[in-house]
Amino acid sequence: MSAGVAAPPPKTGFPYRCFPLPLVRHEIVDPADAAAVTWLCGLLQAGRADLYVEDEADLALLPSLTRTWMRRGEQRRVEAPGTNEKRSVAAATDVADGTVLWEVDLARTAAQFGLMLQSCVQRSTSRRRLAILLVDNAQSHRVGKKGLLRKFMRANAGRVVLVFLPPYSPDLQPAERLWRQWRPSVTHNHTRRTIEELIADSDAWFERQSKDPQAVLRAIGTIREARPYLIAA
Repeated sequence: MSAGVAAPPPKTGFPYRCFPLPLVRHEIVDPADAAAVTWLCGLLQAGRADLYVEDEADLALLPSLTRTWMRRGEQRRVEAPGTNEKRSVAAATDVADGTVLWEVDLARTAAQFGLMLQSCVQRSTSRRRLAILLVDNAQSHRVGKKGLLRKFMRANAGRVVLVFLPPYSPDLQPAERLWRQWRPSVTHNHTRRTIEELIADSDAWFERQSKDPQAVLRAIGTIREARPYLIAA
């Protein structure tokens, strides 16, 4: 899928309503729905929408142990905390320009996803674009007839579309590649003693990535590589 190739309408002094957001035909899209996918591709190619890949990862005070280099005779010791603590990190990446939005919450919940969705919507609306989120089928992502996520969707009606990947297909989620870069720098073999220090490390890593969007795009793959994820088989 080619995204963001066209610039948003220029600022001409006309009221914002002169450049309304595109009409939302479907708020939830199945990648197997060829007509819906064609509609989304058209919006992206015209620069009328932003495509975000969104996912969550666990931040744990108990470090994940992996292989690491060390000098001969100088074995590195990684101390385990007396009590483990966890947080959930959510991140959404614009596949066109490498912008990353993230936040840390106590747990992976519908509230966390809703707030991440809201951040994407606010950014895209300010760019006069529709926000499209590519997500997996985690329980916290599911939109029912009632519940918190339905309230978020209702509050942002006409500004957001969710595209759900097939179940059990993490290999189709480009956001997973971002976590592969994050974990070695934050969670693997870390020596932090408090969860606050670990959160600061995670935030600092995302801050560095936000200053180098091209590195983010290299981490998740090119826009052309993201193409199959929204094209029906």
